[in-house]
Amino acid sequence: MTDTDEKIRVFRGLKGVYFDRSPTTHIDGRKGELRYWGYSIHDLATHSTFEETAYLLLHGELPSSAQLSDFDQALKTARSLPPAI
Repeated sequence: MTDTDEKIRVFRGLKGVYFDRSPTTHIDGRKGELRYWGYSIHDLATHSTFEETAYLLLHGELPSSAQLSDFDQALKTARSLPPAI
């Protein structure tokens, strides 16, 4: 084991992990709130697809149906490409 390996710490849950600010995410642990770009994670999990939520995280807004179709096709194309080495 190297010196670098010995310094790696794994935090379970988010215990001991802190952050300052993020334009993407709002967390209020006391209220039990987690929001991405203003959308509740509970609403996203209930009403949005993986692709819609991924688009939101990347672009800051939910996609239109045309944007979602293009994004979904781009994801499918990327999955079929050989791995980059």
